[in-house]
Amino acid sequence: MGAIHRRSFRRFLRPGLTRRGFLRGLGSMVMLPLLPACERVVYVEVPVPSSPGPGVLPPSAARFDHGVASGDPLTDRVVLWTRLSTEAAAPVQVDWLISRSTDLATPVRSGSSVTSRERDHTVKIDPDGLQSYTTYYFQFSVTLADGTRVASPIGRTKTAPKAGDTDRLRFIGVSCQNYIYGFFNPYRAIAIKPDFDAILFLGDYIYEQGGTAFVPGRDHLPDGEIITLADYRTRFAQYRTDEDLQAAHRQFPFICIWDDHETANNSWVGGSDRHDPATDGDWEVRKAAAIRAYFEWMPVRDGNSTAYDSPDGQGYLATGNGSIVRSLRYGELADIILLDTRLVGRAEPTDTVTVTPEHTLLGEGQRDWLLQQLRSSTAQWKFVAQQVQFAPFKLVPLTEDQGGTYFLQDSWDGYRFDRNLVMRTLRDEAIHNVVFLSGDSHSVTAWDLPIEPHDAASYDRLTGEGSLAVEFSTGAVANLGTLNDGVQAINPHLKYANNSNGYLVLDVTAERVQGEYWFTVSPQVHQRAETFQRGFVNADGSNRLRPTLTNTAGRADAASLAP
Repeated sequence: MGAIHRRSFRRFLRPGLTRRGFLRGLGSMVMLPLLPACERVVYVEVPVPSSPGPGVLPPSAARFDHGVASGDPLTDRVVLWTRLSTEAAAPVQVDWLISRSTDLATPVRSGSSVTSRERDHTVKIDPDGLQSYTTYYFQFSVTLADGTRVASPIGRTKTAPKAGDTDRLRFIGVSCQNYIYGFFNPYRAIAIKPDFDAILFLGDYIYEQGGTAFVPGRDHLPDGEIITLADYRTRFAQYRTDEDLQAAHRQFPFICIWDDHETANNSWVGGSDRHDPATDGDWEVRKAAAIRAYFEWMPVRDGNSTAYDSPDGQGYLATGNGSIVRSLRYGELADIILLDTRLVGRAEPTDTVTVTPEHTLLGEGQRDWLLQQLRSSTAQWKFVAQQVQFAPFKLVPLTEDQGGTYFLQDSWDGYRFDRNLVMRTLRDEAIHNVVFLSGDSHSVTAWDLPIEPHDAASYDRLTGEGSLAVEFSTGAVANLGTLNDGVQAINPHLKYANNSNGYLVLDVTAERVQGEYWFTVSPQVHQRAETFQRGFVNADGSNRLRPTLTNTAGRADAASLAP
């Protein structure tokens, strides 16, 4: 749902139409164990094995229908992913190799992995020993029973830099891709641009709802709302057949977090407003199924990985349910701090104002972890990549003491103890150059982040004086924007707002971060056309946004795209 708070959205519905009915119009297991950590591979400097290992039978047929992907780069390793389409009942050996050249002529790493129905025939490896800030090309293959070798598409990835490797970074920010709403045009535009270091995906990779497609042929599979492990696996598989999404995964590493729709709408630790135990079963069972499918299908390290605790993976918070809470270092320029505002510690949303430590978005453990990450970071820029809007958003332009009303109770607005503590920490401990990134709303927004934006004594809406950080939200890849007209006038810290679909570019140097909004055509039309719409610069130490009408130039020395 968008910038109109989900619960408050009811007041805008016509009489007799519930919010649940509206969303359905737009658009099940014992507790499953989580997958084990990504297997560690023994590397060989010789060609991959020509025959399967003990107890592994070659399949009679297999394809790589869902492409290849990579993610979570560190300086010496990166996760590589694929999925084998096969009916094989026995485990299957999948071979892989990594090369510096597009033709894969001289592999620098190679090996094999075994997959099976137990993990939906997905394959995920975490090869180390790679060079920092280096582009690699990779491929998977399988040998059939008749000796035929079937190969995946060639993928392209890039490791993270060490200090001194680069003086500039370029990232993409995306979120909210609803298959039934239309085509994933932003990926169509992104996939032909070779110079980005990684794509930051900020949540809602799949949508769990049913509903009627806006475009013929894009109805959800399975039909209806997904509940079981088989349902979630099928939905992920459908999304990964999208040619534009596959193209982006093939060219760039993704750094991903989930939001609510990877489980169920408006999810929190103990449930969801779309989960009815009477008809949908036990919430913990459904949540475990969703998490398991996510780690099977996404190029992120499975829960309990120790790789993030290396010098270039600045931290990892084990949560017991498969954690996405982690921090990645990109040299001296950037720390990327990734949060879970849904399933780790979020208390049930309420319509009443409750500013207490118990009514938390993050949970005490994650809240403390975030503050520690902000305090200890020595990077020039600290990016807090998370799901929901951090900035306060009001419908009445008054301070809270004067009766001003926060509107987005499903975002940080509804969990003000956590936000207030973060903001006070930034102010009292003089932590600068913090950039919040958010998705969820389907609307493009750019914000200054003062403690009280409507208090002219503490925040100057013209100069930005008093802002402690900034926030960029991404528009949806494919979904309906919901921002109301006029909200910018009564939210002085909101510097830009738009409902268009597209993506965010983050161009990072020691002197500044420039965020750029690129818009694509309607998702109901399948086109690559795009437009640079607006940019904002956050200068070193300023903690505020200033507009620019000029986009940054791409890097001329970018490595070749995968063939």
